Amino acid sequence: MKTKLLLFFFLPLFIQAENNHNKWASLFDGKTTKSWTPRAKVEKFEAINGELQLQSKVNVWVLSDMQMTDFEAECEVKIPLDYEKFNSGLGFRLTGKSGKPKGYQFEIDRNKPGAVYGIGLGGWLYPRKEQEVEYKLRSKNLFKLTEWNHVRVICAGSSIKTFLNHKLIAKFKDSQSMSGHFGIQHHGKGGMVAFRKIRAREVK
Repeated sequence: MKTKLLLFFFLPLFIQAENNHNKWASLFDGKTTKSWTPRAKVEKFEAINGELQLQSKVNVWVLSDMQMTDFEAECEVKIPLDYEKFNSGLGFRLTGKSGKPKGYQFEIDRNKPGAVYGIGLGGWLYPRKEQEVEYKLRSKNLFKLTEWNHVRVICAGSSIKTFLNHKLIAKFKDSQSMSGHFGIQHHGKGGMVAFRKIRAREVK
């Protein structure tokens, strides 16, 4: 009897939690670069073996057609090893019709993985100077140089959270850009960066 009463009480809560997340939408079909647009010249942008592979000699963003406001997004990324200062990123809430967009960047590199840079929004948003110690503790030894790294972002209103390999990195609020495209970046130096399993879903 007690079990039935507990189920009766908690089942609506489970259903409500499930309804707060819509179904995942894939940003990459695993076979083509359809729905992705480079904003500058690239050396290579191809879909190979289920990966989006990007290489460039200039700083370039490649934007997805998909736009969202409040969402959860995730992907896996692997960086090249030929350049120690290699820099890439997963962009979100990106705006602008051409060239370099404005918005947020999940930093993908050896130095500040999981940090958030405001592109045209004032630079580093997390960590700020007073958050450096917190950031270093959260991100220590998480980034994998020779393996795929799992990247995750959750945006709800002004709240922004980032996760690297399933561990919370950034948690802060910023309302400078509230909706926009997703994108991937190559900073122009180093070899090929690869992304796969890129998907997003709206959250309430």
